[in-house]
This record gives sequence, structure tokens and C-alpha cells, in this order.
Amino acid sequence: MLALLVGCSGGGAPAPAAPVEPALPRSSPASPRAEAAARPAARTRIPAGNVLAGSRPGTAGRRPAREADLVPIALPAFEIDREPVRGDGAGRPLVAHDRSEAENLCAARGGRLCTELEWERACEGEAHHTFPTGPSLDLEGCTLDLGACTSEFGVAAMGVEHPEWTRSDLPESLVALGARAAEASAVVRGARFDQPLASHRCDMRGGLAPRSEVGAAVRCCYGGDPSAAAYPEVATHPVFRAAELDDAALRAALAGIPELAAYAEDFTLHDAEDGDRALARGNAVRDALAGWELAEGPFFWSPTAGDELLVFSGRSAGGTLIAALYRLSDGTYVHGGAFVLAGEDAPIAISRTPPSRGELHWTACFGCAGESGVIRLDDEQVVRVLAY
Repeated sequence: MLALLVGCSGGGAPAPAAPVEPALPRSSPASPRAEAAARPAARTRIPAGNVLAGSRPGTAGRRPAREADLVPIALPAFEIDREPVRGDGAGRPLVAHDRSEAENLCAARGGRLCTELEWERACEGEAHHTFPTGPSLDLEGCTLDLGACTSEFGVAAMGVEHPEWTRSDLPESLVALGARAAEASAVVRGARFDQPLASHRCDMRGGLAPRSEVGAAVRCCYGGDPSAAAYPEVATHPVFRAAELDDAALRAALAGIPELAAYAEDFTLHDAEDGDRALARGNAVRDALAGWELAEGPFFWSPTAGDELLVFSGRSAGGTLIAALYRLSDGTYVHGGAFVLAGEDAPIAISRTPPSRGELHWTACFGCAGESGVIRLDDEQVVRVLAY
């Protein structure tokens, strides 16, 4: 019997009107940008507290090379525009195609562009929600009524219609990973209304050229200390490294994961001899792996930059378990993906090879139909343990 387990996982006083900086268009005193700069801003105060920078490994749409693993960062109190800066009588958000223009507009309103961590805290709230409205987001409903689409702190329409400029920049090492490496260096948060739902996560870290044809909306921050905290550096890992963990350590890891706790109490790890037995059941030896390497025991695997999983197999009263657990920065684990041969005590061989970073192979009987499969990171950044 085969069973598959897959993880995804108050407004302050109005600022006085100020002259528009020379960088802003001055063709007419009634231009949308001049009006926006002079218009008093309704603000929301964000209290001092922690932002959980980044996202949970396994989150659909996560960009692990850009997003930290829920690292707590302390921020001082600040104020933020309750809504994006409006650019015309219809109340649509003003889209700036140059970040320096957005900076000048905020300065004319007595503020500044927010840092990306300030934006993320205003979006996720004290509960550290995934989306500005909570654990889920009605994107269509939000675009119909932006004022009703608010975060826990009462900040409206955060990145719902357009991405929003921040004053933060991506590190050069991350910019180099982008499709347009020389351009996408300015951090934006949020996304256009027609982009996938995952793009609207509070922790989604997007990039635009500082001067962009696409452009981004403008939302300003006030007070606080923009130099108080920087986005945490995202860890890098080798593709494979050994994991010196015994049965007791793996039982503790499994016991802390609700999806796999039932296999924890009497779990016993497979070893290299079990791997050879799995090959022998199909009348094969290690040479049959054709360049793939048989894992001698549990190991850490980095299928993509920024993420690392603990991969292992073993037996318990519930059956044979193949597991891939995300390792967090604090040394704890969360569910990535797993596969169970329910009620069976079968040896397992897991093989790997550096050229195939995003995929591993497993087998209980080499070459036997229905007793082999892959451990794979899919396009949505979800780990799947599959049989074929």
C-alpha cells in the first residue's frame, strides 16, 4: 500500500504641504504629481515590534534565494500612508516610473520611501500573516474595494493593484540571479492585480530597475529610523552534505512535525546496507546506478539556492518512511515532503548526483515497477516524493 504526503507548506496629524522638488513635473500647478505631493496624507502608526523577515520554506511561490526563513528583526515605531498615493480625481494609485521620483514625492509630503522591512511589518501585522488581509486574500474583492482590503494595522491595499517602491536594494549577488541582472536591483513589494496570488504575499521580495517602464505605486513612511535594520542575508548551502544524526535525533525531528509524528516513537534509520539490499532485490549493484551515488545515511540537500532539506528513510511500526524536512535557520525542521509504504518493512536506497540538483531517486527494489520514484522540487517550490 502506498501513501503520499506532500508539504507545501491611528492616523497622526496631516503633514503640511511642501513645495514639489525639481525632479517632479512642473508643467502645471494642477498636475497629478503636484496635487499628490500637496495633498495631506492619512497615516497609520505602526508600533515598535518584530517583523518576521521572509517566508516559511515550502511556501508556494517562495523565492528561497531572496527570502529569509522567518528571521525576527526588531523595528522602531513609524508611520505609513494608509493608502498608496493617489494620482488623479478617480482615486487611482499614482504609478512612478523612476524610484527617485517616488522618493522626491514622499519628501514633498514630509516623509520618505519605506524600507522593505517596514513595508513587510505593516503588511503582516503582529500575527505575521501571509497576506495583508490575513492567511488568505480575496484578490478580486480587494481590487473592487481597496479601502476595505486592510492589514491588521489598518493599512489599505498593500501591493494589491501594483507593486510598491521601497528604498531598499537587492544585494548584488541576488541581482545577478535575475533574468535582467543589470536592472532589477530596487526592491518592490506587492504585485499587479493580474499577477499570481502568491506574488501578493507580504514576504514576497520583488525587484525592478530603479527606472522602469513598468513602474510601481508610491507609499510613504514617516519617522522611525530607516537605518535601524537591514534585511537578513539569505544563507547559501552546498548541494549535498552529510548529516551526523542518529535515530534519537530523527525521532525528535519527526515528533515535532504533525504530519509525521505518528512515525516518530519507534523510528529506525536505514543505513548503507539497506541501500544495497534495495538494489539487490532487483538483482543490481551500485554500478547499475550509472553515475548516481548511493547515500550512506541521512544527508542535507539544497535543491535550490537558499533552501536546505534533511533527507532520510527508515522503518517504524507504521511502515517504511521516506522524508524530506526543511531545516530552518534556528536548527528546527518543518515538513517538506514524504512518502510512506504503509505496513511494509522495505529497504530503501536513495541516490543523488550533483548534475541533478533539483531531483533525487529512491527505490525499494531497483528496476521493479511501482517500487521506485523521485524526490523533486517542483516549479512552485514544493517538494514532492513520488513513485513511478
